[in-house]
Amino acid sequence: MAMMGKSALDRLLSPWVFVLTGIVFNILSAVITHYFIGLNNDAINLIDRDINRQQVLIDSSWQSKVEVERKKEFFILLFAQPQDKPAVSESFYQDYLQELMSTYDLAEFEPRMDRDRGNQLGLLLDISAAAQAAIIESINNTYFETLELHESRMPLESDNSRLFSIAIFLQVTGLILVLARDLRRN
Repeated sequence: MAMMGKSALDRLLSPWVFVLTGIVFNILSAVITHYFIGLNNDAINLIDRDINRQQVLIDSSWQSKVEVERKKEFFILLFAQPQDKPAVSESFYQDYLQELMSTYDLAEFEPRMDRDRGNQLGLLLDISAAAQAAIIESINNTYFETLELHESRMPLESDNSRLFSIAIFLQVTGLILVLARDLRRN
């Protein structure tokens, strides 16, 4: 009876069992590394692409804010100088204000456009400030969306790290089992 138990144990600990188990562990390691980590990397790449797109939008919006500031300064300097053709300057000024109001949804300034024709500087400063505030609000919203994207990326990176550790453990264990075959023979 003890002989029969030893025989079953010998079959269980035979070299081919170690090799087969080691190969299965290595296959599992490869599946984890190339499939599951690959899926997470694809998701991380999509998030990175969205983060880059958001950063480009933030940069573009900041350039728009700077442009509004520069044009405001231009018109301040223009109105401070005596003008040869005030009608051309006024037309250019009105077109610019209309563009700002339509681009940044500043319809609340429409009534003032007709009423404050004589007070060009006050209207320019108010509309420019409102446009810049709208741009800053857009930048802030985009930045918060970018932070949310970064936060959604972190669990995927953590999962990848955990999966990589598991894959390495399985691979090393599989290698040990394959090499243990030689020890069992001796």
